[in-house]
Order: sequence, then C-alpha cells, then structure tokens
Amino acid sequence: MKRLIYSLALVFLLASCDQVIFPEPQPEKVKPLKEIPGELQGVFLDHNGDSLFVYEHSFSYYTDEFTAMKNVYLSDSAVLKKYQKKYFFNMMIRVDKESYWLTYILETHDQGNEMDVYTMDPGDIVKLAKLQEITSKIKDIEEEPAYYLFDPKKRDYKKIIADTIFTKVIGFRKISAWE
Repeated sequence: MKRLIYSLALVFLLASCDQVIFPEPQPEKVKPLKEIPGELQGVFLDHNGDSLFVYEHSFSYYTDEFTAMKNVYLSDSAVLKKYQKKYFFNMMIRVDKESYWLTYILETHDQGNEMDVYTMDPGDIVKLAKLQEITSKIKDIEEEPAYYLFDPKKRDYKKIIADTIFTKVIGFRKISAWE
C-alpha cells in the first residue's frame, strides 16, 4: 500500500522536484471524507489521453510517463478533505524519518466534467515569496530534493487559497460517470 502511495507522488510531482510539505493533512481543522464524492467519481482522461479511474474509496491512474498506480485507497496515509468548494488530497511522505504531507487541491468545473489538480510549487519564486509574506512558518529541510515545511494557521490558509499560491499541474476531462 505504501508503495502505491509513494508512486502517486511521482504523478503529481510534475511541476518541480522541490516540494512544500505540511506537518498535518490540510486544512487541519477539516475532517477527512470517508469516501470520494460522486462528482469526483468516474473515468477521466488527461491531456495526454492517460486514464484516471475514480471510485467510491479508491482511484487508479494509468499513464505512459510514470508507473501505473492501481487501487490507491483513502486511508491514514491518503486523506481527502473538502473546504470552500475545493477538495484537498493529502498524501503522507517520509522525510528525514518523519511523516509529512504533500497537499493537492482538486477543483471541479463544468458540473464535475473537468477536474484540475494544483500543488504548491516552491520553484515558482513569485509564489514562494507570497507564501513567505503570508507567514514565517516556512522551514527549509536540507534534503535532496529540497522540502519547505509550512504550518499555516486557518487565517493563513484562507489567504493562500485566495492568493492562488497553488499551481495547476494537470487537468482531467470526465469521459464517463459510474452508474
């Protein structure tokens, strides 16, 4: 299971080798969903024609660019939350023998027929500067690749979402829904 979760990280790390990580799944005060909502379920294609299958409790992504990821289930290390009409997928990673979280925003459009995936890209110097303006809670972890630990307060998180600190990394188009 952990291997699948770590493989998932490869798909979403398209924008940068360096990553912004969090000490807890984000947003912190929001409870995890027990299942994947219906609007996120179905069969999707990305811009390369690669397939994403999203079910009630799991998803599978088939792509030529990365190892296929089959049956990634919501769990203690793969958490989905909803906040302000956006979904937050949090994936646990290990850095320097500690557990941290990568966070991705899933945003649906066109009545759920399109889904964009966003992440924080520390390679975008302008956005990283905005993040540092919002809070001083950024810690550089000396690893390869580099990780930036961010521990936002609720008011900070609202600013991050409003200031579009997250960068779109991939888009999907729904080709069929589950019946």
